[in-house]
Amino acid sequence: MMRDPDFTDQPEFTLHASTAAAMPSRSSLWKRLSRLMEVVIYALLVLAVVKLFDPELQRRDELALEKQRLEVIRDEKESQVVRLRQEHRLLKTDKDYLETIARDRLNLQREGEHVIRIQRDGEE
Repeated sequence: MMRDPDFTDQPEFTLHASTAAAMPSRSSLWKRLSRLMEVVIYALLVLAVVKLFDPELQRRDELALEKQRLEVIRDEKESQVVRLRQEHRLLKTDKDYLETIARDRLNLQREGEHVIRIQRDGEE
């Protein structure tokens, strides 16, 4: 390839060339800042979603605890029902049991019988 003898370098083009060399660093800076802003925006969106649903998650946990508490109460009541049904059946069918319970609750005794009451802690 031959060089044109009339061609001369113009100094202003070299100035533009140095500016062009600086431009990639500026554009890469803007690309980095743009990427950083994108990450910040996504992080803020995630934070907003967490803040939005946090009260509902806490409410769900409270309801789960309340459900467990009510299940314990239900189980206690069911066992109490079973015990009371058994006692009711015995009171209707077993005269000896009926007599024993009646004497115990009314604090009665037969002639010649001595009743000794033993109270444990927590009982009256």
